[in-house]
Amino acid sequence: MDRRFYLYHGHRQKQYFLVPEDWTPLHFVDPEEERVPSIQQMTHDALSFPIGAPPIQDLISKAKKIAIIVDDLTRPTPASEILEVLLPHLVDQGISYENITFIIALGTHERINRESLEMKLGKKVVSSYRVVQHNAWQNDLVPVRIPKNGGRVKVNPEVIQADLKIGISSILPHPMAGYGGGPKILMPGVCNFDYIRDHHINYVIHPRSVAGVIEGNPFHEACMEAAQAIGLDFSINCVYNQKGQVIRIIGGALKMAFEEAVRLCFERLGHRFNEKVDITITSTFPHTHGHQLFKGLSAPDIITKETGAILLLAPLSSPIPADFLNSFKWIEEKSNHQATEYVKHCLSKGQAFLPDKSIDFNMAMTTVFLRPKIRTILVSSVISKEEARVMNLEYASSIEEGLKLLKGSYPKAKVAIFPSGGLVVPIIDWKD
Repeated sequence: MDRRFYLYHGHRQKQYFLVPEDWTPLHFVDPEEERVPSIQQMTHDALSFPIGAPPIQDLISKAKKIAIIVDDLTRPTPASEILEVLLPHLVDQGISYENITFIIALGTHERINRESLEMKLGKKVVSSYRVVQHNAWQNDLVPVRIPKNGGRVKVNPEVIQADLKIGISSILPHPMAGYGGGPKILMPGVCNFDYIRDHHINYVIHPRSVAGVIEGNPFHEACMEAAQAIGLDFSINCVYNQKGQVIRIIGGALKMAFEEAVRLCFERLGHRFNEKVDITITSTFPHTHGHQLFKGLSAPDIITKETGAILLLAPLSSPIPADFLNSFKWIEEKSNHQATEYVKHCLSKGQAFLPDKSIDFNMAMTTVFLRPKIRTILVSSVISKEEARVMNLEYASSIEEGLKLLKGSYPKAKVAIFPSGGLVVPIIDWKD
C-alpha cells in the first residue's frame, strides 16, 4: 500500500507525509481530478437559468436601486469573478454606478481593509462603486418584523432601501447552521448585534445544530426565517468539491436555490463512516483565517474516538487575534479553571459568556470548550506553542513531529485522513 498522503496547505498547495507502517488508513478523502467550467461560465448559467426565480435580466428591468451583498474573506467565495459577469447585466439594463451598492456582510466580524476589499471584489469595483461594510452596532439599523415568531430584527439600511437585493455566498459545512451561505448572508450578515447574540446563544447547544444538517436544525431555521423576512430577490450560491474548487454556481430564489445547493454539497462532500477511528489527520482548509480554524474540527470530532487523537494542520493566512487568546485566559480565571462548566451554565441561561466580545468569538470558544475531549495536536507556522496551549491544544512544529508524538501513544491505529477538513460532511452509521 502506498503510505504517502497529503493535506491541503492552500488552494492547490499540498503538504505530503508518510503514515507509520503499523497504522491502517481506513479513509483518505481524496477526490478525483475533474474538469469544471470557468467561474464566469457557471455564473452566466446561474443567472440565466435560476431555480424558483425569473432570470436576472427580468428582475433588473424593474429595479432602480440595487444592493449586492457579499461575504468577507473568511469565506472563499470568488466574488470578483462572479461580478465580472453580473455587473455587465446591470449596466446593460441601464443601471448607473451610483445606484449599485455593495454591502460586505460582516455580521459581527471585524471590518476589513482596502486590500482585502480589493481581493474580494476586485480593484475596479472598489474604486468605481460604493462599498459599505456592515456594522452590527450602528444606530440607524432598520427594524423588520419576522412574521413566523413575531420578533424583530434590525437590518442594515442599505439593504432595506434597495428594491433589488442580490446575495453572493458559499455553501460550506457549518458547525452550527448545518451549512453556511444562503440565508446567512442576511442573518447574521447584515443584522444587529443583539439579535445575532440571542439567536446564536439560544440555538448553539441544540442537538440538531450540527454540521451537515438543516432539517430540524433550529439554528438554520431561525436564520432562514429572518432572511425571508428581510427579503433576498436573487441568491447566488457557490458549491465546492473536496479540493476547494467551485464546481457549480446555483442562482435563484433564496430558499429553493439554497436547498438545491445543500443537496449538491452533501452529494459532493458527504463521506460514509462505519466506525470511529483512532486518529484523524486533517487540514483546516478552506478555513484559513485566525480562529476560523476551529471549523476544521467539526468533522474530525464526529468520527474520532474520545480515546483517540486529531492531528490538525492549520495553514492560516492571518494570526489568531490577541483579543481571542486573552478571552481564553479571562474565561479560565472567571470560571476558577472550570471553563467547560461555566460555558455550559451561561448557554443554558441564554447568556453570552463573553458578553462584550463578538459573537464569532463566543461561537469559536463554544466549539473549543464543548467539543469532545479528544487529544488534538496543532501544526501551524503562524501559531506558537504557547498560543496553542492557551487554546487547550498540543503543538507540533511539523506534521512529521506530530506523527512521531502520536506513534508513541498509538502504535497500531485506524486512521482517517481529510486533506481539507472543512470540506467533509460525515455520514455515520452509529448513534452516540
